Amino acid sequence: MPRPSDVVIRGCPPHLPPREVWRATKFVAAASGLLGVLDLVSTLVCIRLWVTTADFGAATLALALFPIVDRLGGAKLGDALVRDRDAEAESTVAWLALAVGIVACATLTLARPLVALLVQPIGASLVAAYAARLVIQATSVVPEARMRRELRFGELSAIRVIAGLVETATKLGFAAAGEHVWCFALGPIANTIVTSAGAQLREPWRPRLRFDRARARAAAKFAGALSAGELMYYAYTSADYLVVGAWFGDAAVGAYRLAYELVLDVVKLVSTITTDVAYPVFAAGGDAIATLVRFTRQNALALAPVVAFIGLEADALLRTLYGPLPATAATAARILCAVGALRIVSFVIPPMLAGIGQARRVLAYHAIALVVLPTSFVVAAALGSEFTAVAWGWAAGYPIAFAALLALARVPVVRLAQALGWIVVAAAIALAAGYAVRGNMFVAAVVMLAVYAAIVRATAATAPDTTPSRDT
Repeated sequence: MPRPSDVVIRGCPPHLPPREVWRATKFVAAASGLLGVLDLVSTLVCIRLWVTTADFGAATLALALFPIVDRLGGAKLGDALVRDRDAEAESTVAWLALAVGIVACATLTLARPLVALLVQPIGASLVAAYAARLVIQATSVVPEARMRRELRFGELSAIRVIAGLVETATKLGFAAAGEHVWCFALGPIANTIVTSAGAQLREPWRPRLRFDRARARAAAKFAGALSAGELMYYAYTSADYLVVGAWFGDAAVGAYRLAYELVLDVVKLVSTITTDVAYPVFAAGGDAIATLVRFTRQNALALAPVVAFIGLEADALLRTLYGPLPATAATAARILCAVGALRIVSFVIPPMLAGIGQARRVLAYHAIALVVLPTSFVVAAALGSEFTAVAWGWAAGYPIAFAALLALARVPVVRLAQALGWIVVAAAIALAAGYAVRGNMFVAAVVMLAVYAAIVRATAATAPDTTPSRDT
């Protein structure tokens, strides 16, 4: 099969050659996979050996708030520096990140009684302690932004893996020592300390005593729009659980969640690997649409056979992973595969908009989705008789949000469809081949992969080339 660096990302800016982009993607993929395994194994070990179900429940409620703390604490300020290549902005953004981290940490510490209304008191203490990492990570916001800008994802991945190992050791150590809830907050704090130290070792940097209010306002607006958009994303991608629970009960929520995670969480995980590398490439300049087409094609190459296989073997996959489940869980997963196919594309567009400085359009997209999707969930649940209705709500509502995203980004739909058409055909033929041998999930997987790889190998050389001309 042709190398993805040859098929997918030709035409990158001259100072970001395709081979470097593909190498960066491989590093991010390897690190993400390893970190995911470490997190899963450490959690399972804690639960099996030391942590009770009640302790884990208390920690889970606090863990659900951690991403919100990150967004409110200026986690996206580093993205502003990846795009702003002026060294004069670095000290300003670093001081801004430190100030935001300190304010967030102090606010959550003082607001523990209020947070305790949402989670248990110990959970509120975990959230306040977790906020301390916002202050720590401010020390590495510039080194990490510089490394991302230069596509030094090999070094960043090594730092993140080492930090992940330290987090795992910290979590297990404190759990074994009797801190059955605190281990879940102390692990991430240890991770941040190691990550910040590693970034400073690989890219030493110290702030100057200067602060430009205009640059600070610009960075805050940019990061604020991205952070607000992500908070909206968390809201509308959690609303379906609430609707399923309200209409169909707790048992239905469990089955629906497993179906959702099997499809949309997998699409998100793989797409995040692509977008991590894509954002600094978009921010580097060049033809944004051409770069979008290439990264979307890269994402589709990886995910199209996965989504097709899940659609074919959803029942067998759910049964193998989680044991007996109602047949409606597999039905919901198959419906969500249609949504997953659209999200293969939609996950790549926001980094493009952010990279070209249009963070407000990203915010507008999430605002539209925040209105459309929960409304679709409620209407579908009211009309339906089982929780698959909410999956149909996704299938009905998400195309509207997707169309709005295409319009906001001014994506040439025909050009994108031409670039992805041969991948869709390859996945469809592979799906038909898998269906022909259906009966054993593993045999179907092998047949589908072999057919898909053969078609990609045969068609890659003649696939539509969307490299911009010299006159573009």
